Amino acid sequence: MNIKEQQKELAGFTAGLLRKHFGKGPEAVFVSISADVVCIYVRDLLTPVEKVLLEQEQYAMVYDTRDTLMDKCLPELKKEIEKWTGREYQQFFYDWDIETNGGVIVAARETIISIEQEESLQGINELVSVITESIQKLPNTVKTVTLNSRTLVIYRDGILVDIEKEIFKLGESEVLRRAKSNLEKQAFRKAFDKESHLLDGAVQEVFADWEFGMDRSMMVIIIDPLN
Repeated sequence: MNIKEQQKELAGFTAGLLRKHFGKGPEAVFVSISADVVCIYVRDLLTPVEKVLLEQEQYAMVYDTRDTLMDKCLPELKKEIEKWTGREYQQFFYDWDIETNGGVIVAARETIISIEQEESLQGINELVSVITESIQKLPNTVKTVTLNSRTLVIYRDGILVDIEKEIFKLGESEVLRRAKSNLEKQAFRKAFDKESHLLDGAVQEVFADWEFGMDRSMMVIIIDPLN
């Protein structure tokens, strides 16, 4: 089975899976596959209940509920991704942007750490390192994967400072996640807007998630291409 068929099957499965657990499916699902990463980008998933909660500014409740639902979804999605790609994926990340009504789910293999980086992506890696260091510390590793003209996936590890590690140990991972999400997304959007030539387009959305126990992070940049 070729990649286009894999993408089609996974898009259909994801739409049905989210509909089963959320009570409403996304209006659109886009799947991108490389040797090391599968990225699923969903649009317009907001449910009627979530809309009411957002009208009451209950943002935390919306995110908490989605975390609970994703705990149900991810094991099923992992099996389906591995079935259609024939590869095992050890790491899963996800994030939502309630304002744009978009979201991403990323499955990554351990091999992403050791991929040879294309020379054309070094500028992006350097910018990510500079911005990350200005907020936290210089990452041990930065790897960028271009899935298509609209989707950039960035892997980082070794980015947590001591105070963040301690917050995680105290069981406050959600507070840490939300604080880092707001700070990093703003910083990276501003940086990539300024250095848009690195993307050959404008930033449309920025997503970020962390595996604090492993000190790893995955970012997804959705791009509005120039052409």
